[in-house]
Amino acid sequence: MDGIVLVDKPEGPTSHDVVRKMRRIFNTRKVGHAGTLDPMATGMLVIGVGRATRLLGYLTQSDKEYLGTIRLGSATTTDDAQGEVISQSTTRQITQADIYEALREFRGHIQQRPSAVSAIQVDGKRAYARVRAGEEVELPAREVTIHDCEVLSITDHPDLDAIDIEVRVVCSVGTYIRAIARDLGAALEVGGHLTALRRTRSGAFSSMKSLEELEDQPQVIDITSAIRQVFDCVQIDEEQTVKALHGVRVPAPTSASGTVGVLGADGNAVSLCEVKNEELVPLVVFV
Repeated sequence: MDGIVLVDKPEGPTSHDVVRKMRRIFNTRKVGHAGTLDPMATGMLVIGVGRATRLLGYLTQSDKEYLGTIRLGSATTTDDAQGEVISQSTTRQITQADIYEALREFRGHIQQRPSAVSAIQVDGKRAYARVRAGEEVELPAREVTIHDCEVLSITDHPDLDAIDIEVRVVCSVGTYIRAIARDLGAALEVGGHLTALRRTRSGAFSSMKSLEELEDQPQVIDITSAIRQVFDCVQIDEEQTVKALHGVRVPAPTSASGTVGVLGADGNAVSLCEVKNEELVPLVVFV
């Protein structure tokens, strides 16, 4: 069974735990995911099964949408609620106007330093694995794009001397919401960390099923439907279809540009291609 599975990951399991469960459900080792979610996080995990795993590298580049809760007043070792508290400060002087003003700096193209416990590779080893082994890891800042950072609610907790901010963030690939929490707390000089996170959308995908629902009734978006949903598509004739299935470049329609899905004469997906020099250059071929 080849295709894309949209899993509503629960809190607790790792992304790889979900992959293992999908391998069991679909009875194949050929399963992968398009973008990790931390164990604490819930929501959209895009899974590829069978030949659709070859699409995952291109699906990871899509924008993402998250709902998150930022707590001001304390910083942690992991920038989220799973880490140890390393500093605490009073938030009594922080106003809503202060929060809105500080968040203005977290929109558009920004330089962001990923959390040290991220899944980024450092000399062939995950950063979080190095941290757990006792190493100090300082990852370099990189440019990410925050398309929208909307405040949904601000709740003051006088008993905790803390402020919770619920936000909706639409961002580019590579953005860390817990890094936003950390940096917002630093900007307000009170510390901050993430207490909840849910990914509600990954690119064109927003509808998902729980693990229990998928175990009861496995549901897969076939490769052709997935490509139609995510990419602009072009259709080629029968002669070109035969060539394209063998990885041969064929002429690109004049309207085509960038990365496109290529549909054969029968309407089924043949390949994912990049348009170069008026030709369809294969990236992935679905034989």
